[in-house]
Amino acid sequence: MSVADLQRRADKVDGFYRSLKTRESDLSTEIATTKEEIEVLTKASAVLKHLLDIMVKDEISRMATLVTYGLKTVFDDQDLTFVPVITKKNERMHIDLKTSNHGLEGDYDSYGGSVAVIESFLLRILCMLKKNLARFMLLDETFAAVGSEYINNTGKLLSELSKKLGIDILLVTHQKEFQESADHVYRVSQPVPGAGLAMDKLK
Repeated sequence: MSVADLQRRADKVDGFYRSLKTRESDLSTEIATTKEEIEVLTKASAVLKHLLDIMVKDEISRMATLVTYGLKTVFDDQDLTFVPVITKKNERMHIDLKTSNHGLEGDYDSYGGSVAVIESFLLRILCMLKKNLARFMLLDETFAAVGSEYINNTGKLLSELSKKLGIDILLVTHQKEFQESADHVYRVSQPVPGAGLAMDKLK
């Protein structure tokens, strides 16, 4: 093999070596850039997660405020408070809905389900507002479980929410006490068996 052939081979090996060194430098730059991007994305993810947690807690706080206001309006002889408890299970947020009276959590069977009915109604209003649904509610004997001593307060709450939140509420009920708080009252009857329904406007 001639000296010229050896020189050509040496030049080729040297070219491969320089090419590999250039590629190594490029890869090192890419790795450094990727590490920086991962660090930035990790920090951004942590910030977004923190902001989401704050937003969720703010929403829950507003929810608790409205429901507690409703409970205190209806059950004015008690000190009821709506207390959502936030916990994390398997990296997911869970909310337990609790009610307390003078700081003591428990069931309120003495109301015959009154508390749960009012809370359920208020939570439905919150969902309606959150989802930007049509502001109309059709309630069919929704408050049948509410004790008679709390009907007037419940009517006042419905009237207040309707006016402040711009919600039209149509309540079908046999509880005549609601008439005091209603803007309009209709009585539906079927005077003759087999005949159509008759509707009279009372208010």
